[in-house]
Amino acid sequence: MGTLVSAYSHWIAAALFLVAAILWKPLQRDRGRVRTAFGFLILWAGFWIFSTAAAHWNLQPRIATEVSRTFLILAAIQIGFLLFFDLLLYRIRLPKFASEIAIVAAYAAVLLQLLVRLGVDASSIFATSAVTTAVIGLALQDMLSNIAGGMALQLENSITTGDYIRCGDHAGWVQHVRLRHTSLLTADGDMIVLPNSQLTRSAVVIVSKAHRQFIPFSMPYAHNPQEIVEAVEAALSSSPIDGVAAEPKPRCLLAEMTPGHIRYTAVVWLTRPGLDVVQVSLVLNRIYYGLDRAGIPATEISYLVENKAATVAAEEASPEDILRRTPIFRLLEDGELAELASRLHRLNFAPGEYILRQGDPGDSMYFVVAGRVVISYKAPDGAERQLASFESGEFFGEASLLTGESRTATATAASRVVCYRLDKAGLQRTMEQQPELAEDMSVIMAHRQIELSTAREKLDRETALRREAESQTQMLDRIRRFFGIGSAG
Repeated sequence: MGTLVSAYSHWIAAALFLVAAILWKPLQRDRGRVRTAFGFLILWAGFWIFSTAAAHWNLQPRIATEVSRTFLILAAIQIGFLLFFDLLLYRIRLPKFASEIAIVAAYAAVLLQLLVRLGVDASSIFATSAVTTAVIGLALQDMLSNIAGGMALQLENSITTGDYIRCGDHAGWVQHVRLRHTSLLTADGDMIVLPNSQLTRSAVVIVSKAHRQFIPFSMPYAHNPQEIVEAVEAALSSSPIDGVAAEPKPRCLLAEMTPGHIRYTAVVWLTRPGLDVVQVSLVLNRIYYGLDRAGIPATEISYLVENKAATVAAEEASPEDILRRTPIFRLLEDGELAELASRLHRLNFAPGEYILRQGDPGDSMYFVVAGRVVISYKAPDGAERQLASFESGEFFGEASLLTGESRTATATAASRVVCYRLDKAGLQRTMEQQPELAEDMSVIMAHRQIELSTAREKLDRETALRREAESQTQMLDRIRRFFGIGSAG
C-alpha cells in the first residue's frame, strides 16, 4: 500500500487538490478543514520535492519519503471525512464533535504508523503512557474541559446556530459550536469566542424569539391616566410595528406615582433578540404619535415648543384653503368653508401606521398636509398591490364620508404624515343647510369612479358615459340616505 501511494503520490495529490478546490464553495462553513487539507498538500509537496532531490543525489531520502507520504494520507483523511460527514450524512445532522473525534483518531493512527515505519519502538511509548497521560492531563486540563463541554453542548443540542444567548457579560448570536469553543456575533459586530467550559459552568440565557420588554415613559398628572392607557394601547395595536409581536397584545400599565409625574410602562413582546434598541425606539415613536392624536402632549409644552409649533402651522396651508381646493366642496362660500374647517381634526401618523384599513367601517375622509400616504388593496387570494399614493394637497376616503360604505383599501403612512380628518358629524350640518350639495358631490364622485373603471377595464366612451350616469343616480341616493336629507327642490 505504501509503495502504491509513493508511486502514484503526485497523481493522488493532484486529485485531492482538485476535490478540495471543488468543495471550497459549497462547504463555506467548513472552509477551515479545506484549508487544512491544502496545508497538508503543500507540506507533502515540500517533502516530496526534497525526497526526490535526495534520491537524485544518492542520499537517503527514507525519512522525507515517509513524512511526505504521511502528509498526503492526512490530506486524504481530511477531504474524505468532509465528503462523508458534510455531504453523504448531511441530512442525518450528526453532532459536529463526531467528525472531529473521528479525524483526531485517524490522525493518531497515521502518526503512530509513521513512528513504527521509522523504527520507533511503540511498546516503550505505551509503557510510559500512564505517566505521560497524567502529565498531559494536568497540562491540558482546560482544553479537555472545553472539549467535554463541547461534546455535551452538541449532544444535547441546547444551543444552536442563530440563537441569541447571554452568558455572564457576553451576549450575541451563535455563529457555530465547535469542540473547544462557541463563537458569538455581538450587536456591535464583534466576534466573541467563548470556551465551552464557561458555557457549561455558567447560567446561559437563550433569548426567546418573542421576549417581553418593559418600556417606561412619564406623563404629568394633568392628563387622565385611563385616557393615556387607552391611547397608547390603541397606537401600539392598530398598526404592525417591525420587530414587535401582535400577540400577546401590547399593554400600557401605570408603574409608579412620583412627585410631578406618573410613570407608565408599555409592555411589548419583541421578536428580534439583540436589536432591542431599534425596536424600543419604534415603540416610543408610536407612543408619541398616538398620544398626539389623542390630544395628549407627550411632554410638558415649553415656550420654545409653542413658538416652533406656531411657525410650522404658519407655513402650512390653512384648513379653509385645503377645503377650497377639494372639488366636492366647490359650491361652498368662504363663510361656509370657514365653518366646515372648524370641524376638521388635525392628526399625525408615524411611518408604517395604518390611517385606515380595508374592510373597516368608515364615515370620514382625510386631507394630506405633509408626508406621503400609500393606498393598497388586498385581493381575496391574499395578494396585495399598491393602487396609489397621495401627498400634500391631496385627499382620500371621500366615498366613505359621503355614503358610509366600508373601506375598500388600506391607507398607510409611508413617512411622517400630517393630515386633517373630516367625519360625518362635521359635515352633517352643512349637508342639511345645503341639500343641493349632494347632487354636485354625486356628479363628481361618479366621474372619479368611472375614470378608474375606464383605466382598469378599458371601457369605450359610450359605455363609460352610460355607467357614469347610472353611478351618479345611485351615488346621489346613497348620499341623501346616509345624511338623511331630501332633494334640493
